[in-house]
Amino acid sequence: MSVARIARKILPAGVTTPLVRAVKRLRRARVARLPLLSEEDFTRVLADELGLSTGDTVYVHSAVDQLNLGFPFYRILPLVRRVVGERGTVLFPTYPNRGSVSSYEYLLAGNVFDVRRTPSYTGLLTEFARRQRDAVRSLHPTKSVCALGRLARELTGEHHLSPYPYDSSSPYYKLVGCGAKIVGLGVWTQYLSFAYVIDDALKRDAPVETYYPHAFAARCVNYEGDEVTVETYAHDMRKVVHDIPRYVREHVPADVCRDLTVGGMKFFRADAAPLFEVMLRLAKQGVTVYPRRLYSKKFIDPAHD
Repeated sequence: MSVARIARKILPAGVTTPLVRAVKRLRRARVARLPLLSEEDFTRVLADELGLSTGDTVYVHSAVDQLNLGFPFYRILPLVRRVVGERGTVLFPTYPNRGSVSSYEYLLAGNVFDVRRTPSYTGLLTEFARRQRDAVRSLHPTKSVCALGRLARELTGEHHLSPYPYDSSSPYYKLVGCGAKIVGLGVWTQYLSFAYVIDDALKRDAPVETYYPHAFAARCVNYEGDEVTVETYAHDMRKVVHDIPRYVREHVPADVCRDLTVGGMKFFRADAAPLFEVMLRLAKQGVTVYPRRLYSKKFIDPAHD
């Protein structure tokens, strides 16, 4: 769980923001003391440490301020695209709600999601990617993904068809079928949103019921400028409590997913298909990223109805 989320849970509202800002300043100061990453160094990390190569489909999590770059941040995207080549595809989360606002709160406020104009608040790099001419963004009011490259339309085109934002219609689930890789730049697996694919694969049979029970009918605007209604469930943040890095260390083979530290900076890599298989099997056995106290009674006691 992030410092920001812990702070919001235990501290008065007026105290939370200054505390989170102070923690971020300390983190930036620590990163600034690390050796600079040149473009050559960064490219080497992508290929050698994260295992990216020509033709790959790669989903990128990022925190630019946690990388001590010796080059402008906007060079990250062309460097990644150069490594995966013309037949590769690069995806980013482009969530429209600010970090302090949950998806539930965003939907409750009645915001209209415009796939063409609504900014991404999932980090500087994601907004830069969204603004590229060839970027294609999925029509989802809270868990939108933008993609660039050969499979961009194929991976994003059906996201609005299911109320479950991470199920088989979503770009997240489709990462499994195309043998995608998932990487973190400046972050560890605490940001691994792919973990929610397991919840949506199991739906009502998942150990933890992470959604509010009623779906929202959200107003969205598509690429043609037409307003459409997209139904979606929203996470109950009281239940979305997890320690994914610990789960990965204890239960997932390192060749499937692992956190890395390179030059004092955080990275991670994962292979979507084998990670899905491992996590799904474990979930059916009652082992998930969530603490046991959140498990539903019907999962712990099948006789419970």
